[in-house]
Amino acid sequence: MAKKNLNFLEILKKVLNHYIVKNVLTLIIAVLFILWGTLAVLRHYTHHGEAIQVPDVKNLSLVEAAKILESQNMRWQLSDSVYVSSVKPGAVVNQNPEPDSKVKKGRNIFLVVNAVAPEKVKMPNVVGVSLRQAKTLLEQQGLVLGKTTYVPDLAKDYVLEQLYRKKEIRRGTEIVKGSEIELVLGDGLGTNETDENEVAENEE
Repeated sequence: MAKKNLNFLEILKKVLNHYIVKNVLTLIIAVLFILWGTLAVLRHYTHHGEAIQVPDVKNLSLVEAAKILESQNMRWQLSDSVYVSSVKPGAVVNQNPEPDSKVKKGRNIFLVVNAVAPEKVKMPNVVGVSLRQAKTLLEQQGLVLGKTTYVPDLAKDYVLEQLYRKKEIRRGTEIVKGSEIELVLGDGLGTNETDENEVAENEE
């Protein structure tokens, strides 16, 4: 039995000493070492397992928000500005990622701040177009379709007047973005007086 074990060890030693086997084993060890090193570098570079909580900087000034984020090893970027009347000018209205989200160090936090003054747009001319077209034109300018009123007119669902706060508003007039525009539309029936006159003329 001892002789058999001795023979096996001698055979194994010869196999391991063979130059081809040596090269293969060396290659395997080198590959494993490279993989281990790569994973270690990736863990270090991506801060593997490290996550921090995003602070809530909404309603803070941009300066205050920047200080808090930078103290948490986060970067920030101004992505947009909007106008909200209930929020003080220059304050953060929204942030992405949201507060309490888990992120890695160095993550960019995108901030939306409140504009100092409301954004204004130019009023388009929607008189003479259909209600559907008028709504599209208003939305393209950032305006909202408000109350619609129908009056006797043969042009059914076509805009006869465009109003802002019950007063006529002309094309090109600057108006706060998001304002409601009222429209006066034709009902497609016309007036009874006109119909009677047309009947009388036909009888003559």
